[in-house]
Amino acid sequence: MRCFIASRPKVRRPHAQHSPRSRARSPSSPALLRRPRDVARFFHATLTPLVHEEVWLAALDAHDRVRGARMVCRGGLLGGSVRAPDVLRAAIELGAVAFVLAHNHPGGDPAPSDDDVELTREIEHAAHLIGVPLQDHVILTPAGRFASVFRAGSSR
Repeated sequence: MRCFIASRPKVRRPHAQHSPRSRARSPSSPALLRRPRDVARFFHATLTPLVHEEVWLAALDAHDRVRGARMVCRGGLLGGSVRAPDVLRAAIELGAVAFVLAHNHPGGDPAPSDDDVELTREIEHAAHLIGVPLQDHVILTPAGRFASVFRAGSSR
């Protein structure tokens, strides 16, 4: 089946002083998450003060803007248990075109554990099958340090 987009009638608008590209992003506009640093900044206030692990998902639109975020797992002092179906359900419910994951390591080491790598691979594979790709998985520490599971060369 083919989808067609009907063209809208043209409406004359007064000229803006600045082009949309040069206009500063307003505080209410959605965050862009294109790099691990962007993901770390987005989740910093949520994850860095915690003494237990939490895994969060940010659903992205086609332009890598955040559509919504949701906690998908809360663990104890030594970690948590998250399953790929739970993550994918959250991504779909938030209307994600793609998504990123973030979680914290309260112990202070941002390096991905073997479990982090295994979980990321499992979720990445399942996400690929349903056509909602996992863009990154970033680990944050209380000191604000972060690491990407993908960029660490462990997952991709």
